[in-house]
Amino acid sequence: MSGKVMGGLDRDLAAKAAAKYDPERENDARHWIESITGEVFPFDGFQESLKDGVLLCKLVNALSPDSPVRINSSKMPFKQMENINSFLMTLGSKFEVPPHDTFQTIDLYEDKNPGQVVDTIFSLSRHAAKLGLLPADQVLGPKLADKHEVTFTDEQLRSGNNVIGLQMGFAGGASQSGQSWGGRRQVVEQGVGTGDASSVSQQLGFNGGANASGLTFGGRREIGGEYAKPDQE
Repeated sequence: MSGKVMGGLDRDLAAKAAAKYDPERENDARHWIESITGEVFPFDGFQESLKDGVLLCKLVNALSPDSPVRINSSKMPFKQMENINSFLMTLGSKFEVPPHDTFQTIDLYEDKNPGQVVDTIFSLSRHAAKLGLLPADQVLGPKLADKHEVTFTDEQLRSGNNVIGLQMGFAGGASQSGQSWGGRRQVVEQGVGTGDASSVSQQLGFNGGANASGLTFGGRREIGGEYAKPDQE
């Protein structure tokens, strides 16, 4: 990790990357690169040794020597970044390393994300082994799982149409016993039209506890005050 002073967002990102960084994985990646290329890291620092991209290009050339990557030996920054870019392009075109497993140029050159650089080296070893370019005992970390394809006959596919998946809900124990079909369904209240008001449908509201006690029907209703007699002259 470099001692360059950073501020703001870069400092926060660098702190998170440093917290997840695993020195043991870095050490494994270093020894693996040295064993494949036959060269020792020129510096103690991992990022410093790979920054010019030369060792990375030698790595992919050693794994696949049939079409070697051109290496720039210039010390100019843009030439060194060209080496890194050539390495990254070769990962996808020749070793089938997916983009999400690779670092970006600035991750290495500016030491933005050294952990991702190490992860890329691990991914390269797995994909190289999958292509038969590396012995299985030289793979960093667990090897890639082999693709497993399953084929079904037309009869098996048709039989699957009769199976209700559990995503549709649990149907175990469900039946239609006790149900009748074609019968008459009464949708009208029994008392409607008969004058019977003893029962009131719940659709009309709750009538629990309601009654008409105390009410009289047909009597005289007083709507005025006390009758006042006119004054006698």
